[in-house]
Amino acid sequence: MLKNIFLDAGGIILNENNFENNMARIITGIIQKYHRDYSIIDYWNDTKEAIYRFVPRVYDYILYKYIKDRENFRESKIQKNNEENKNLKNNFELTDGLKNFLMNFAEHYKIGILGQYGKALRDFLEKENILPFFSFSEIQDDYNVTKPDPRYFEAILKNCNCNANESVMVGDRIDKDIIPAKLIGMRTIRVRVGLHKNQKPRTLDEIPDLTVENIKDIKLEDMKALDNI
Repeated sequence: MLKNIFLDAGGIILNENNFENNMARIITGIIQKYHRDYSIIDYWNDTKEAIYRFVPRVYDYILYKYIKDRENFRESKIQKNNEENKNLKNNFELTDGLKNFLMNFAEHYKIGILGQYGKALRDFLEKENILPFFSFSEIQDDYNVTKPDPRYFEAILKNCNCNANESVMVGDRIDKDIIPAKLIGMRTIRVRVGLHKNQKPRTLDEIPDLTVENIKDIKLEDMKALDNI
């Protein structure tokens, strides 16, 4: 019987649209130092390519595609990381429908976080007065491994005293959320939002147990139906 729901941070808890648009401008600006004709359109085309290839680090992939010199790439990545951190702090926004989801499901299930955001996320949830809906508030800062390593999923479940076969992973990415969750025996729900909304399963094993377009589309009866899978 399912008892626990774990939510990905980016895309599920947080709306990353503004963040991604800003990152597009940041990455494009960095690449233009070396390739003046590079454009935002080029960036989005490269993003589609990275997503199609299941690249785990999209920004690094695009930078290295155009900046092959090791020292230039290292400097570009440092600049990207600095700008990304600034961008992140200014673009925390809850996804549409999250609060209603938490109010509806926290009465029936224990809810946790299984994402790559750190302390700033927990502070933001507390500021928004929704942290009490979470039975578990484990964050990336508490671990040395990260997605898509299945050991990250296993470590969080262990620390939360949860069994994989009693837990559901809700995420937006097949490669970082659905695949590792299924590998350790969790049920999976994919929400088709954000940068990776058009990512497609490559094999039957990568198909989520349920796919929806928005977190508010997940119903209590859907969760109960997952018990029979």
